[in-house]
Amino acid sequence: MRTDGWISAVLDGASEQLLALEEQGSFPAELRVSSGVYRSLAGLRARELSAGLPLLVLGTEVTEGPELAASEFRLRP
Repeated sequence: MRTDGWISAVLDGASEQLLALEEQGSFPAELRVSSGVYRSLAGLRARELSAGLPLLVLGTEVTEGPELAASEFRLRP
């Protein structure tokens, strides 16, 4: 199954919300994504993760949320 389409949709939605929050002076600490999105992003950043760095996307730490559907995400303050 190709995943890039829905990963792009998740990142587009998250970046829109992150920008709106940043304009209000708020900077979320966590971007929670579905397991599939998390695995895909972790695969793209495997080298950084193996070096002990956190998984960061859009300047925000990414965590896995198995309860989330593929197209969903949550931002945590």
